[in-house]
Amino acid sequence: MRFLKNIKHLNTNWIIAITLISITWVNFNITRWQSGDIINHDVNSYYSYLPAVFYENDLSLSFLDDTLNQTLENRYYWPSRLNNGVKVIKVNMGMAITYLPFFGLAHVYSKLFNFETNGFSEPYHFAIQFDSLFYFLIGLIFLIRTLKLFYNDQVVFITLLSIIFGTNVIYYLTNGAGMAHATDFSLISIFIYSTIKWHRTQTIKLAISIGILGGLITLIRPINILVFFIFIFYNVNSINDLIKKIKFFLGQYQQVLFITFFVFLIYLPQLIYLKWACGSFIFNSYVGERFYFNNPHILDGLFSFRKGWLIYSPIMFFSLIGFYYLKKTNKAFFSSFLFFKLVYLYLVFSWWCWWYGGSFGQRALIDIYPMLAFPFAAFISHVQTFKALKKQVVYIFLFLLILLNIFQTMQAKWNTIHYDSMTKEAYFDAFLRLTKNPEREKFLKHPDYKKALEGIDEY
Repeated sequence: MRFLKNIKHLNTNWIIAITLISITWVNFNITRWQSGDIINHDVNSYYSYLPAVFYENDLSLSFLDDTLNQTLENRYYWPSRLNNGVKVIKVNMGMAITYLPFFGLAHVYSKLFNFETNGFSEPYHFAIQFDSLFYFLIGLIFLIRTLKLFYNDQVVFITLLSIIFGTNVIYYLTNGAGMAHATDFSLISIFIYSTIKWHRTQTIKLAISIGILGGLITLIRPINILVFFIFIFYNVNSINDLIKKIKFFLGQYQQVLFITFFVFLIYLPQLIYLKWACGSFIFNSYVGERFYFNNPHILDGLFSFRKGWLIYSPIMFFSLIGFYYLKKTNKAFFSSFLFFKLVYLYLVFSWWCWWYGGSFGQRALIDIYPMLAFPFAAFISHVQTFKALKKQVVYIFLFLLILLNIFQTMQAKWNTIHYDSMTKEAYFDAFLRLTKNPEREKFLKHPDYKKALEGIDEY
């Protein structure tokens, strides 16, 4: 209880230190890089541009036609194959660009200490493991700056402690490091900060920054082009506000053109690659995979025991509640964030594999946690008006949810929580159990991926 009395003295810099120290400690203890377990699964696809260009000098991936390289293809490259036999890297090159500085450091280290310089030896895995933490901390610094424009240190500290350690963020900085989500979190945090600054003072420098950030965010995951809803609808809460905003953009048309140009410039290499590899600037490199907009799984995505966001990150209920208070305290963001969130949920859960394969919780939603931090902070700010006892009850409940998430993160690491086949029965059988039940299989329900690809419910 002494901590609760002194919580108002917490400095927001502590959250950076706590994240850095704790995540680094966990990463050095799980040592995934020693078993080559980091450049794996989806990270293979994100990363494969780099060894293909710098070591194989062959972005067409024709070197994989050599039968001696079949193991290499199955283990590290995972290209899509077109009907004409052409191989294409299925994901955009955005993450490869963010990996590049760490790839370069790993190359130098490998040269100096006699590791293989092939892109896949231990130093490269190590580099990608800590790439996620590096970008996340940068985004965290900008998110703190942004939140502090509207909320006090105590509110910001509690909000970010809850989101980092009370959700699946911690999993994707440790056992799931290397995936796109921590990087997206960072870029969107900086984008929100830059949006506020540009609306206060329109400068070419800020316009270029927004264009580059928006382009890279889109290049990593095209669905995240929705981030421009935040920019367009900032401080828009009515039809009259929208008309004023359109007039404002017309008055700043040169800056808007700068933003558009730099978005296009950043995305251009991807268009050139698709034209060169596939013969078309616009091409679905996720061959055979698509959205089913007539069959979204929004309720499943939010509440199912297989991958329900609010089942495995229940602390985020407070963010949803916080939209009510955000409308009262921060109208500039209310409409843009709410609109963004609703459209984003619809699109994310219209993807054929709405549970996003083997993962912990709804990893696709980590990208928008910087936006969801604002309604969360609005809720915590409201809690500060409570009487002492009621306030302490809320803080204790948040702390318990953080402990639950850390425990469930450990369960996910040890596969006590199954990566794609959980049910209500399996969830409660595993509840507060660190090791797997030998009879767990009878509680699981494995999705039929072939059915899902065809837009048919997977059970």
